[in-house]
Amino acid sequence: MRFGFFGGTFNPVHLGHLTLANEAIESLQLDHLWWLPANPWQKDAADLMPVDDRLEMLKRAIADQTKMSIDTRELDRHTSSYSIDTVKELAQLYPKDDRFYLIGSDQWENFHTWKNWRDIFDYVTIVVFSRNGQHNVPATEVSRFLSQHAIEVKMLTMPALDIESSQIRKMLAQQPCNYSLLKNKLPSNVLNYLQAKELRKD
Repeated sequence: MRFGFFGGTFNPVHLGHLTLANEAIESLQLDHLWWLPANPWQKDAADLMPVDDRLEMLKRAIADQTKMSIDTRELDRHTSSYSIDTVKELAQLYPKDDRFYLIGSDQWENFHTWKNWRDIFDYVTIVVFSRNGQHNVPATEVSRFLSQHAIEVKMLTMPALDIESSQIRKMLAQQPCNYSLLKNKLPSNVLNYLQAKELRKD
């Protein structure tokens, strides 16, 4: 079997994330793709939407996707969550399957800062997707390591999409929020959830 694992904060999940997930399933011929929502150590917790909200929106976003599921192992950890720990666990769960770990081009550029980054290649095939149609270049030490060990990293080119979670959060923070401007950025059931949540506050 060919399995994909898509990590991120999904803060919130948007149509760009869904486009990427579907593109990965098609391009990599995946039998299934797991979303791995996280509370990464690199990001300020104050900038993260509540875990329950992010998880609920993700559930709604993929409700009709038969080849997608959510894996909450990173949220369930009570200590700092690192990708190396996750990929080791995935290798134990799916030892005979092809495992593809999806990361963004901006994450790839900073891959050398990840804990035990060299070991990650022992457990998964890294797939880097572009942001706005362009791939960032990894640090020299990463490029050298890949060359020395003949490691293949797959590049997934995505269409340019003018959707960013940070932009969405700014729009949501505006009072009153113009939800009509978010129709082309968020899945409809995610948008409905956010609107209902705002109404409950009033």
